[in-house]
Amino acid sequence: MEAAAETEGKEWQSRLPDGREVVVRRRGEYWLVRCGRSLARSENLDVALARAIRADNEIAGHGRGFDYPVWIRNIADALDPNP
Repeated sequence: MEAAAETEGKEWQSRLPDGREVVVRRRGEYWLVRCGRSLARSENLDVALARAIRADNEIAGHGRGFDYPVWIRNIADALDPNP
């Protein structure tokens, strides 16, 4: 959990390919991800990212026609290289 200790309390912000803002925070054992109006929490960053993006797609109707798995995997690998 060295990577978790290094990321504790830090915030990372980016935008999805369709322009929506994504904010990632580490709190203890959990990753918190906000995408648009959705918030997701998981011990696994890629799971939290996928949940937040999927939930916001359902709320706002965004993301149709765009596949996010590669984007999610690249972000998860960059922020938490030793899950």
